[in-house]
Amino acid sequence: MGSGRYAKGETKMKQDLDLRYWQARYREYIEIVRGWSQRTVEIYTGELKGFFAYLERQGVSQLGRLSRSHLEGYRLEIFQQRHQGKPLAKATQQVRLTGVKQFARFLYRENYLLLDLAEGFELPRGNDSLPRPVISEREAVALVSAPDVQTPVGMRDRAILEVFYGTGIRNSELRLLVLDQVDREHGLLRIDHGKGNKGRMVPLGEEAKAWLEHYLDLARAHFVKRADQNLVFMGTQTGECMPRSWMGLLVRRYAARVGIEKRVTPHVLRHSCATHMLRNGANVRHLQTLLGHASTDTTQRYTRVELSDLAAVVRRCHPREQLEDV
Repeated sequence: MGSGRYAKGETKMKQDLDLRYWQARYREYIEIVRGWSQRTVEIYTGELKGFFAYLERQGVSQLGRLSRSHLEGYRLEIFQQRHQGKPLAKATQQVRLTGVKQFARFLYRENYLLLDLAEGFELPRGNDSLPRPVISEREAVALVSAPDVQTPVGMRDRAILEVFYGTGIRNSELRLLVLDQVDREHGLLRIDHGKGNKGRMVPLGEEAKAWLEHYLDLARAHFVKRADQNLVFMGTQTGECMPRSWMGLLVRRYAARVGIEKRVTPHVLRHSCATHMLRNGANVRHLQTLLGHASTDTTQRYTRVELSDLAAVVRRCHPREQLEDV
């Protein structure tokens, strides 16, 4: 009886060592070789925990025994999972299974698996929903104008909001922005580590450029706690990089102040920037470059927002909609 428990414990130890070893190798690969951002690395490696727990329940002691049926079984388990009584969102399912698919492909490329189990492994198809709600141009102007620019905090917040809305920059890109990434002479921001660790140049509009310069010249020194700090935007108390959630709180607070009832986040400002530019004649290719999208497929989502506008135009302008009852 005791020997059976010992053998089972030894098998479990070997499994843990095997999983930890390949998880560490995978993390090193996507972080160093692929150059993925730290947040993406954490997401993809974190999603493997659920998959490893599933393999343990299936009695898989070594990843070398991994088969396509295990991937299919895990997909079914993810499909059947519930959160607060509801099925997991398609986007959540996609993230979890993408992490597993990438990991299986990595094992094949490392010659640990003889077959590419990821080949032909289909992910759940996302629903063709519209991007999250956007605010109107009038609401956007009210929002960016909300801070009290007579104070250093207000001037900082005004610059943050103007840059968010004026450039479509991502939350993490703005939080990690440093002084030498700001080209004041040409009105440009150099994004060194965008999504997928890709860089790009982002032009500042006149308003965003003006308010950013006001902040740098008149208010930034208020937040600097040490001579070696080079972040553009810093927290009031610590002078360090502001947490991701703090940026969201800042945007929501000013949105509530001007009476915007929609849930406004930095990403909503990014969507609003793109949608408003599209309405005013911007080319999708130009938007793709501005936003740092790898493919125009992502940028094309904004054209679907325009369909809702188109329906309203048809109702308002089409002759058949203007006929009076006879």
